[in-house]
Parts: sequence; structure tokens; C-alpha cells
Amino acid sequence: LLPPATFEQRMLNFSKAHGSTSAWVGEAFNGFGRYSSEHWVHSHPDTEPCDIYDGKFIAGYDLDAPALAGTWLPQLRIGLRWPLWMYECPTWPFTPITSLKWARLRCLEWSTLYKKLPTDFSKWRFEETLEKMAHVSLDAVGCSNL
Repeated sequence: LLPPATFEQRMLNFSKAHGSTSAWVGEAFNGFGRYSSEHWVHSHPDTEPCDIYDGKFIAGYDLDAPALAGTWLPQLRIGLRWPLWMYECPTWPFTPITSLKWARLRCLEWSTLYKKLPTDFSKWRFEETLEKMAHVSLDAVGCSNL
């Protein structure tokens, strides 16, 4: 990971250079400003995304019964549990265009900040999303390994 003390500025610089290509507007969706700390922890392409909740809750504040009651037990699962489009919300719509733009921007961010891409995109479920939403491959959007 890049040093946390400089990450906010690095993301701000990245956003200024490439923000117009983002699928969504705002700091929260692009990992800069006040949200750079949350983004930093999973910004490296070697990050292993995981999920520990086995219930029906996906994201936001609409918790299911076990989450509300605090009765659930962690179940570690490598990779994202749900396809990316399942995390959609009104301010974060997943359409063919936003899917393409998001994949391109993440790959550009990894390449710019770390000079590499993930070795296993399946954990991020990019290919599944691009194929379903936009009918294209990772290679077609410029997410080939460097």
C-alpha cells in the first residue's frame, strides 16, 4: 500500500487527472477527499476482497433480522459474495455504461498508483459484471495485465 500520509493527495491528483472518466460523481464513489482513508485500505491490486456476512444484507442501512439482532456468525468467504450489480443503489446505478466506466477507472487507478493490476480479477467479479451488463471482456475495456 502507498503511505497513508500521502494517499489522500495522490487520490486527489488522480481524480483531477481522470475524474471526468468516472462512472459516478463525488468523493464517496471515487475514493478521494474525506473518503480516501476508507478507499486506501483496499486500494492495492493485491488486496484480497472478502465477505464475512452470510445473510441477505447487501449494503446500506436496510439490515436483515440476524444483523439487527446481532446473532450472525462470521463466515469468511474470499471474493465478493454478490455480483457487483447487486450493490446498486439510487446514487450508484449499475448500467452498461457505468459498469464499463467503473472497470476502466479502477484499472487505470491500479496502473497509475501501483503500476500493476490484480492477478485474479474473478475475486472482484469484474468479468462477470462486464459480460452481463455491457457484453464485453476485461481486455476490451483496457484491463489487461501490464
